[in-house]
Amino acid sequence: MAAGTNTKPGEIAQTLDRGLRVLEALAEAGTGMTTTDVAEALGIHRSIAARLLATLVNRSYVSRDRDGRYALGTALLTLARQVAGDLLQVATPLMSEAAERLGLTVVLHVADQDEAVAVASIEPRNATFRLGVRPGTRHPLRVAASGLAILSGREPVPGERPEVTAGRARGYVVTTGELVPNFTGVEAPVFVNGRAEASIGLIVPAEHEHDDAMLSREVVALAGRINASLR
Repeated sequence: MAAGTNTKPGEIAQTLDRGLRVLEALAEAGTGMTTTDVAEALGIHRSIAARLLATLVNRSYVSRDRDGRYALGTALLTLARQVAGDLLQVATPLMSEAAERLGLTVVLHVADQDEAVAVASIEPRNATFRLGVRPGTRHPLRVAASGLAILSGREPVPGERPEVTAGRARGYVVTTGELVPNFTGVEAPVFVNGRAEASIGLIVPAEHEHDDAMLSREVVALAGRINASLR
């Protein structure tokens, strides 16, 4: 995520900024990165990347597997849960019920400036496919149903995507293949303190036989239950 537009270069702590960029790179990669991968992604020397990674591993913000690849660690999940607070407490049982009843993965994202960040992903126990979304994974709000649904709950802005405009009118957004090929996202906005700050939705594989109208109603109803509980 880019630094805030009002931040002056002299006010940025370089080491902290690099550490945060490491976390963002790992979130975008999803499948893990080597020290060399991280160094190349940040444009820094490998020794600097190694020190940053070692520090983050020590604090559990990053984990290291036996093959020497790094991924986001459990400390980030703890932070995400603390930030989401009441939202996660309210949404988790409702997500679990919907996942089991519909046989689909249910995901919850929150807005972080101009990005959508995954904070929870619940799969049905009898799922025939697995597509969990790693907490902490982020993408631009203008990409995929999870981000577009958040924007659809806000005031219109010039140049917004047609899916956002349509979603504002019908209460949900649908996109296919924008994050993962051959998977469709059906998402609705969630309001925190009166503002669209999150989205809830379903991930549907292309080959899965489903009723689009039924799933959209389910998502809108799920968002409605969460919104009512947060008031």
